[in-house]
Amino acid sequence: MDVTASYGLQAELFANHHNLNQVLQNLSLDTDFGRMLMSALPKGSTFHVHELMSYTPTLPNFQSLVTPSPGVTTGGVITPLTRTFTNVFGIDDTTPLSTLTRIEVAYSNSYTNFQDPSLIDTQTNHIQLSVGHDVSRTDVVTTGYSYSRVNAYGGPITHLHSISVGDKHEFSPIMTGTVEGGAVAMILPDQNRPEFSAQGSLSISRQFKEQVRLNARVSQETNTFSGIVNTALITDTGALSLSRQFTPSLGGEVSVNVARNYSTNAEKRTGVLIDIRSQGASLGLHYQVTSWLLSDLTYGYLRQETFGSYQDGLIDNQCSFTLRAKWS
Repeated sequence: MDVTASYGLQAELFANHHNLNQVLQNLSLDTDFGRMLMSALPKGSTFHVHELMSYTPTLPNFQSLVTPSPGVTTGGVITPLTRTFTNVFGIDDTTPLSTLTRIEVAYSNSYTNFQDPSLIDTQTNHIQLSVGHDVSRTDVVTTGYSYSRVNAYGGPITHLHSISVGDKHEFSPIMTGTVEGGAVAMILPDQNRPEFSAQGSLSISRQFKEQVRLNARVSQETNTFSGIVNTALITDTGALSLSRQFTPSLGGEVSVNVARNYSTNAEKRTGVLIDIRSQGASLGLHYQVTSWLLSDLTYGYLRQETFGSYQDGLIDNQCSFTLRAKWS
């Protein structure tokens, strides 16, 4: 069993909303029980059980390309500062069907509760099934189906069905690329027919030197954790990050993110017209204090412009210091 606990101090400074400036505290606990059950699985299988709880002043705006987390993000939407509790429980299992083919089954339950009553609490149950096949030494083709049940408290229950196909290609030992495309069908209780939208992503990862890596990704997907609508938004994102390991204990990362969150056609028909455009950048240092204790020092900048029904343009400067302890 792996347990990771983190505690952090975070300063939020807003250029045009000085009354929102605050110094806040973050607390999270992430537990992985998968290692305890590995001995009972077929050879070559991987199994993870995650439980992540966090109590923070804001949800993260973007997912890291270097160290992605099972937690939820707002997709670039800056929400009013408020105490936010999130709980993410997940199970995923990968089992080989043959030497070239494997199947992955995953389930997650994500719950977000905002102390601010103007924001919308959300619970999402998500099931995913995918099959990966090695078509060559350099290509892995994956096909998948997923279903999400989104319960926005005070709003309708939304059902999302999606299908996708993708390919991961190894250009060289130091460079890989992944492309994925598909469609999402969103079903609302008061709709006679599903609402369709495209989804997809393209990502590149390249190692320049032994300790330097560049990651880039563009995507379009549905966002159910914005906190400002009771169904879902369409989110277009672009991200670029450069990471370097300076010493065995000290590493750093620079990243740039852009995002656009906008209403689906179903929301437009109800008069909800949202168009939020965000640009962000961050600079972080990570230091391994001991074998079980890691510290992070991060500065982030985010600018948000809003159009339509949601009017809350902000410029946010965020400084944070976090200590993370991990036990196995």
